[in-house]
Amino acid sequence: MKVHLRVLMFGALVAACAAPALAQIDQGRLTGTVTDTQGGVLPGVTVTAKSPALIGTRSVVSEADGKYSLPALPSGEYELSFELGGFQTFTRGNLKLGLGQILTVDAQLRVAALQETVTVSAVSPVVDMQNTKVGTDFTTDKLVGVPTATDVWAVLGQASGVRMNGFDVGGSHKSQQTGYESFGIRNQNRVLNDGVDTTEGTGGAGFYADYFANDEVSVAAAGGDVEMNTPGSAVVNTIKSGGNQVKMLNNLTYQQESFVGDNQTGDAEKTARGYTGQPNIKFWEGHTDIGGPIKKDTLWFFGAYNHFKIDKQISGVPRNIATDLGLFDNETTKETYKASAADTIVGYIQYGRKQKPNRGLSVTVSPEAAQPQDSISWVYKGEHQRVWSNRLFTDFKVNLFGYDFPLGVKTDFQTHAPRIDTGTSFTSGAAWDAFDLARQKPQVTAQATYYVPNKAGSHDLKVGFEYVLDISKYTIDGRSGPIQYRDLNGATNEIQFVDVGKNSDLNNTWSGGNNRNQRYAGYAQDRWNLNARTTFQLGLRWDYQRPYYLAGKRDPIIRDVLPASVGVPSLIGQPMFQATSFPESAIITRNSVAPRLGVSYDVSGKGSTVLKAFYGRYYYNYADAFSALNPGGANYKTFKFNDLNGNRLYDGPQEIGAFVASAGGVSTVTDPNVKKPYADEYDLSAEHQFWGESSVRVAYVRKNTFNEISTVDLSRVGHFTVPVTRTITLQEYQRINGVATTVTTGTVEVNLFDLDQRPTGQNVVTNVPDGSWKYDTLQFAFNKRFGTGLFLQSSFDYQWRDEQRGGGGLGGSVSFTNTLRAPSPSPLDSDPMRIGFFNNPYPTVPNRQKSTNWQGRAMARYVFPFDIGAAANLRVQSGFAYARIYQTSLPLAGTVRFFAEDIENNRSETVPILDLRADKAFRLGRYKFTAMADLFNSLNSNAGTNFGLVNGAAFNQIIAALDPRTFQIGVRFAF
Repeated sequence: MKVHLRVLMFGALVAACAAPALAQIDQGRLTGTVTDTQGGVLPGVTVTAKSPALIGTRSVVSEADGKYSLPALPSGEYELSFELGGFQTFTRGNLKLGLGQILTVDAQLRVAALQETVTVSAVSPVVDMQNTKVGTDFTTDKLVGVPTATDVWAVLGQASGVRMNGFDVGGSHKSQQTGYESFGIRNQNRVLNDGVDTTEGTGGAGFYADYFANDEVSVAAAGGDVEMNTPGSAVVNTIKSGGNQVKMLNNLTYQQESFVGDNQTGDAEKTARGYTGQPNIKFWEGHTDIGGPIKKDTLWFFGAYNHFKIDKQISGVPRNIATDLGLFDNETTKETYKASAADTIVGYIQYGRKQKPNRGLSVTVSPEAAQPQDSISWVYKGEHQRVWSNRLFTDFKVNLFGYDFPLGVKTDFQTHAPRIDTGTSFTSGAAWDAFDLARQKPQVTAQATYYVPNKAGSHDLKVGFEYVLDISKYTIDGRSGPIQYRDLNGATNEIQFVDVGKNSDLNNTWSGGNNRNQRYAGYAQDRWNLNARTTFQLGLRWDYQRPYYLAGKRDPIIRDVLPASVGVPSLIGQPMFQATSFPESAIITRNSVAPRLGVSYDVSGKGSTVLKAFYGRYYYNYADAFSALNPGGANYKTFKFNDLNGNRLYDGPQEIGAFVASAGGVSTVTDPNVKKPYADEYDLSAEHQFWGESSVRVAYVRKNTFNEISTVDLSRVGHFTVPVTRTITLQEYQRINGVATTVTTGTVEVNLFDLDQRPTGQNVVTNVPDGSWKYDTLQFAFNKRFGTGLFLQSSFDYQWRDEQRGGGGLGGSVSFTNTLRAPSPSPLDSDPMRIGFFNNPYPTVPNRQKSTNWQGRAMARYVFPFDIGAAANLRVQSGFAYARIYQTSLPLAGTVRFFAEDIENNRSETVPILDLRADKAFRLGRYKFTAMADLFNSLNSNAGTNFGLVNGAAFNQIIAALDPRTFQIGVRFAF
């Protein structure tokens, strides 16, 4: 395999694979062994942990083998004291514990003399000698100390093993979630906000949390122990808790249009491809929070409010017509109560609101087809922690996450019919499939840890239980009407119907889909310290999932009787849709048992160099992926459109042509033998701590998926056997003298295969053919912690991929597998090529594709004398592999799309982003005022990040490029 020299040079430069192996879902742990000066173990030593992050103190007594373990500690800086009668008290400070990190801190006690206390503030251990996580930890100093967008996706962009599917410049993407991959895996993430599972579906973040309210964010893209249920990333946010001292943070960031550069003028090539620039017209964000004691060491409080506004121009859309405006508000509160020496109670609430009047606006989505959004979200947590004894600790949580997410229309479907041109991907008229999505996720978790010494080494045992009811009420609500017209390169082609009723009758004569996934899980793990140098991690996780739906009813507007022209005997003479009701029903029930096995070896015995190996199996989370099987949800039928009078509108069943496809629970069933999809993961890594609090690491991660699932039409799968030849006219977009022009560059003849039968819509959710994908990643890293003014974190990944591209996956519509799925038209998506199976009429270029990618990241900060700070944030990512997509119409298969060549033959531009900051702090006692100046995309790159891939009038037209150089100013007041 060819690896370009510049890739290797960049990898060497940043020395990647960032930060220590952190980002465990549970809290941190301090452990170690206490000995005397002769090396003899000391039982009965009282070990006490103190930290500004810990309410009260935490104490244990060393066991008969001299070992101690302090579990479930919040992240922060700790001091440990070791006390035993007849010995000097030993105190060790400067211990910086990250979320989920296990730090080994040994102590040696001297016989008591005149000096009764020995205090040591040595270099804090950086390398976790026991956990097998591959991840990155972002403390408060990192979150606010470098120039970055203030959301979780900006954090993910700096996490090792994570490849982003969008690029933020100065908050340009802050108004929308950005997709990402975890060592190749898309979706299947688990997102937790202060212990509350806010995962949206199978991988979204759920809501827009307040970035400044976070005390720490940890991301583990690989190596998750038994608490992690899925093969993607564990994204864990910890909310600030207050403390024994009142603290306050106020932050204001501002940018106006004159602060934004121009990366379009003078670039003739991009101008010819339709790029008009996409600057942030205005951005500002205000945040305030305060926390402290109501009663020291007993009751703490924290509260925060955040508001931001972004108004953005979209390339190809004149701003006098429409811009992409976003308004966001967020309120947070958290209380911590030390009810007794053994008991701690925590309460947490967060509420958010998002408003976007033109969601989806792009060069391929007309302003009238954009969708207004006004959604709310909420998070509640009640938690009880108890230290039962020197060995036993328990944690019990009752949580709730939810949101209400309506997406409407901007025009009346009766006067502006929904329409899409599948040749150009351009949508117009009223937005199609306006909906309301209401999610609720009540959840209960319980966990216990128990320490067992002197049993062939020591054992940190962990057992836990989880209950989650994932509720998704998804209603296509009728505001878009019952018909969408599907043109092809300007000509009428197909027509799609949906069985919605009148919007005014919703929840009266008809309802939407009410989908559930009932989940139980139990897990057990033994972290077995065989000796001072060898640790085994032996775990087993059991998951139970039961997707089901509640009763529903339909009252469709369109009930026309289907004519003989549809060509499917079972449909002829039947109504398009009919009023009916459906009882509650389970879809499938699945149990799974997944092992997690890891080993860590301290090479030198000094806690500075460690070798790790890990194997884990992770089964997929179904969430609402089976909602298309609910007959009480939306049901669709697509036909050829015989526009007899040429008015481009439906005038009755006489204009219905041949059946093309169907979708929805009425026409879709589940394969009773469907196998549960899963991923196997194999990790090898070596990490070494050297000068100061610095570490370097090299890692190899393999993730293989199996039994991938999608919805397929069995009357299509395996039936593309009839040879046909088509001549494809090669066309592309060009802007000539300011006018959008379709340019023909030639023709090509392709030998295809059509169906050997007319499709009948035998839709089934099942395992797709050849549904196993492989991802291999080599990763390097260097990390230097905040210390005397210096912080540096860097990582580099190079990946080899072997997967199906262009189709649909778990939860996808049958339309995503009937033919190659249309690439994403979103200006926020920087890898529009989908992953998954599709029925391929052109086997010369297979559905299965091999490709490579790479990405590097580095962020650093240094504080000079006089409180002058400088910081940089560098991200460089290879472009996406792609191929031109041909589109044509076949007699029986209808409109089909397919790759013209292998995707590795083409690659979009490499994306480099260098952000810079200069700041100056002024101090008056404990009060600190900071003025900040940030320069985002300082190189003013205009790398194209999305463009038309389908051959035709929109091929090669730029949908989005990197936002131009942007200057922001900010002020911060804290005490």
